[in-house]
Amino acid sequence: MRLRDFVEEFATATGDQSLTVVNSDQPPTVTRMLTGLFTNQPVNIETVNRALAEEDVVQLRRDGHVVSESRFGDLRDTILAVNADIYTTGVRSLADVETPAVIRDLEGIKFHVRGYPAASKGKLLLIEISRYIESLAADAGGGELHAGFQRLSRLTHERGTRRAYDELVQTDLSIHVYGVGQLDMPTSWHLTVHADDASELRRGWFVIFDPPANTQIAGAALVAYSIDIEQNEWVGVWTSDANSIRRLRSYLTTTYKASVD
Repeated sequence: MRLRDFVEEFATATGDQSLTVVNSDQPPTVTRMLTGLFTNQPVNIETVNRALAEEDVVQLRRDGHVVSESRFGDLRDTILAVNADIYTTGVRSLADVETPAVIRDLEGIKFHVRGYPAASKGKLLLIEISRYIESLAADAGGGELHAGFQRLSRLTHERGTRRAYDELVQTDLSIHVYGVGQLDMPTSWHLTVHADDASELRRGWFVIFDPPANTQIAGAALVAYSIDIEQNEWVGVWTSDANSIRRLRSYLTTTYKASVD
């Protein structure tokens, strides 16, 4: 079992998945941005006008049944009208992360995305879910958080990522970070580093929150794998299944031992 195998295993969604825009009062460009974000993905985009229905909402439907609903304006502000710079520059804190339900509930769907330079917004879904999982961990304040950065230096060199982990290390979380190279971290940070030159860590992207035992707190895990590093091309999926979360966490801690200075 390797990281890429978990992507395939967690892709459990079946049936027709769609995001239906109901009674939109957004400019047409916003709907086009939503359509563009999901082009060539296993999620259909539909636009309908319905009498007596709520205005300006997006519904996630599975085989025609409504799974969840979000304000279209919230989807615009958190995903469609932003770019990846908001995450790397640190404009938004973890406390400000409010991922719309229709995005969170796309779990179990394998997405095939491209980042810069091939696409400007392709990776936003995976980036947003990464921050969402980190925000879950921050809110819980305990349990385990495991995250893979490809290169460990990104943890401190990307201002947004560093800001997020500045917040996370102030909690009682057990934080584990994975990647290649060295991590020159602040002395105030208390986390476990798993440094390894393994190919799958160079290509792997994962964020896993396993909540404290014997609590009702929900966990989540994202796992993605680069199928073309030069083109910044990824396949990825996320899940809230507790058993899947623990299996992925166990694989990582068993395969990649903590580094010793």
